[in-house]
Amino acid sequence: MAQSEEMDLTERDIHEELAHLFDDQSGNIQKAARGLKVIAHPARLKILCVLSKGEYSVQALEKYTGLAQATLSQHLSVLKDRDVVNSRRDGNFSLYSVGNPQFIELFHLIKGMYCQP
Repeated sequence: MAQSEEMDLTERDIHEELAHLFDDQSGNIQKAARGLKVIAHPARLKILCVLSKGEYSVQALEKYTGLAQATLSQHLSVLKDRDVVNSRRDGNFSLYSVGNPQFIELFHLIKGMYCQP
């Protein structure tokens, strides 16, 4: 096969793959963009950092993140609405945890890229 024919084949494969990705996965691409956007906030990254270690109360999150309770509650609400975190009641306390373990993996990737060891 000539080099130009190989390029044409490769280009055609790329176009077909991209068409499949953009046409068939457009809803998933939008969902991914929304998910990344919701965690792309310094306060929410702090919250994920703490929650990557386990389940914590609002009071503990307030202590570890340094965020005021009102601010923390707003960010937890956004994270919960986007299914990034889960909450459960234990007596008078609301306990929060990461809703999907893949968010912890993503957080660790971000931490590895941008934070000093």
